[in-house]
Amino acid sequence: MLAATNEGGPALDRLCRAYWRPVYVYFRASGVPPMEAQDATQDFFADMLRRDWLKRVDQDRGSFRGFLRASVKLFLGNRRRRDQAQKRGGGEQVLPIEAEECEEELEQLLRDESNPADLYEQAWANCVLESAIRRLADEQHKAGNGEHFAELQPFLMTPPAPGDYDRIADRLKVSANKVAVTVHRLSHRFGEVIRAEVASTLSDRREIEPELRHLLRLVSRQS
Repeated sequence: MLAATNEGGPALDRLCRAYWRPVYVYFRASGVPPMEAQDATQDFFADMLRRDWLKRVDQDRGSFRGFLRASVKLFLGNRRRRDQAQKRGGGEQVLPIEAEECEEELEQLLRDESNPADLYEQAWANCVLESAIRRLADEQHKAGNGEHFAELQPFLMTPPAPGDYDRIADRLKVSANKVAVTVHRLSHRFGEVIRAEVASTLSDRREIEPELRHLLRLVSRQS
């Protein structure tokens, strides 16, 4: 987490791996071709990890989201002023980039927005939610509830249609009321995990509530 400066390296590595997609989306929305955007994303994060920029986030007492957005904008401007063949990262692959999946996300986002900064924010919101879902899924799997969670996960983001709980109850061999109660419990825990995920990107805990409100606004745009 950002506050854990004595573990800055691992903390920054986790954040980079979890939140590379908004950076890639920003490059692509700014007109950078896919292959070059992959290289630029690798170069950007290689530089970030090499310089341990996490300490600068702590010093600025800001959010990793805002720091990353400002940094990638500056990086892109500098990159365009350099020879495009120059590789700052020396070809170093620091992140497992799944460009095809990210291109699909970008295509969906472009239906409603075209500004690179706004697309970055939407992609960031998606990453927060997906990271929270992964953390919650891991919790449920360790608790022996992996099968049930796989069935109920869609309702963390989407209200059930008529008959959904009955169909799932039949598959899981439980009552529909049990399904509803479990979804309610999971939704509450999901909110807690989202809060923890957001907190892990902040150096000042007083910023948690504003950051959560910002996240909610971003998510509501896509619903």
